[in-house]
Amino acid sequence: MKKLLAAILVCALTISCFSMFGIFAEEAAEDPTTFRAYAYEDGAGYSASCWLNSFDPDGECVGTDYVVFKAAAPIKGFGFPEIFAGKEENDQDATVRFELFKWNESVEKTLEGTPVFQSELHLVGDTKNVEVKLDEKQPAGQYLFKVSQVTGMGDWDSVPAHYSVLPVSELKYSDNYMQFGDKGKFGFFMDFETTDGVKDYFLVLDGQSADMKIKPEKVIIAREGDTPHEIVEYGILTPEIPDGQVLYSIALSDSPTWNNANGDSDATFTVYKWKGDYDATVEGKPVTVVELTNHADNSNLTARFDTALRYGYRYLIVVEQSNSGKIGYWQGVENRPDGWEFFELGSEVEYNPALKAAYAEVGDLGPEPTEEPTKEPTATPEVTEAPTKAPTEEPVVTDAPKPTDKAEDNTAAPATEDSGTKEKTGGNNALPIIITAICAAVVIASVVVIILVSKKKK
Repeated sequence: MKKLLAAILVCALTISCFSMFGIFAEEAAEDPTTFRAYAYEDGAGYSASCWLNSFDPDGECVGTDYVVFKAAAPIKGFGFPEIFAGKEENDQDATVRFELFKWNESVEKTLEGTPVFQSELHLVGDTKNVEVKLDEKQPAGQYLFKVSQVTGMGDWDSVPAHYSVLPVSELKYSDNYMQFGDKGKFGFFMDFETTDGVKDYFLVLDGQSADMKIKPEKVIIAREGDTPHEIVEYGILTPEIPDGQVLYSIALSDSPTWNNANGDSDATFTVYKWKGDYDATVEGKPVTVVELTNHADNSNLTARFDTALRYGYRYLIVVEQSNSGKIGYWQGVENRPDGWEFFELGSEVEYNPALKAAYAEVGDLGPEPTEEPTKEPTATPEVTEAPTKAPTEEPVVTDAPKPTDKAEDNTAAPATEDSGTKEKTGGNNALPIIITAICAAVVIASVVVIILVSKKKK
């Protein structure tokens, strides 16, 4: 009898141990309901090129960057292959803040809203495999993902000070999938909820997963001399878009701001389908609106479109100042390619702007939807290109050392309590405890039975 009870006891302990190991193994397994979508080629090299350590005169950090993208499935989290930072013993460590905003017409309006998720991470040295899970998954749609350094200059009286740097890698997707801020196209990934039939979790062209081949930007009208024109309401009428292509971008070359150093020279590009008359056209509903902010003097004022400006149509693009900061264009040569027309305050003008444009080959997009859209067209923020002419004011440069700190692994990046959200770093810990308690009860019961049987035999 003793041997039988001992055998039962051993079996109970063995089964309970295997059950516990099975639970822990299941928790460590990859979540089959999550799809990780990379903005860059997974496994591609990257560099520390997107520096966030920019400071205002009071030493407060103003370094930030963002990316606007369209999610084809609910978002469950995000992360980076590595984030670089200084060492704490050198007083160069930094804290970064992650914010996810639901898109609202423009970058400015979006950032005025409340983020749907916010988290902070304190970085000491270079940190690999940064992963952050959302408290609640966010539905598919358009978002702005912002990363900011919140650690100021501190006791430093010159750069470098506390610093953080995002990785920059070769992007897997074209510029038309997502739009980045002015510091760099940083490498990040999003954890999406797995959705049947979805291949591209970052969407393009209003949800159409079209293969795009972006053609090189071409000079439409070359600049001639140094005659500037200030923009009030300037209309650019395109020729008919060629078959199988979309208008990808348009740029006013070397757009001047007349030495505006306040960073508030903003412009909007409002796009309409041409109806044969300027007034009738602008009374219609815009196809899309692109807002460009903080334009740098004498750099290209470039608008890139995330809505398909389809073949077979002409488009009127109305450029206006968004605020009090001056912004303009340089006069171009007299020769004007067929189909291009220009307007000032609704009246056609004979002189031309210095102008560039780029098209993308998309093949057959299929029939155009005939129903009215269920939502307003969304704006696409874009950063003006690097100056093609020396700026009229020297930009302020922030020097900082190249990150050389040894990388630390950080697979769980919890939010701080100040951010109003906390990361879910633990799994279901209750189940292993319950099983352990049951096993203990089995052991105790078995021992009691053995003792009683022994006494009975005596």
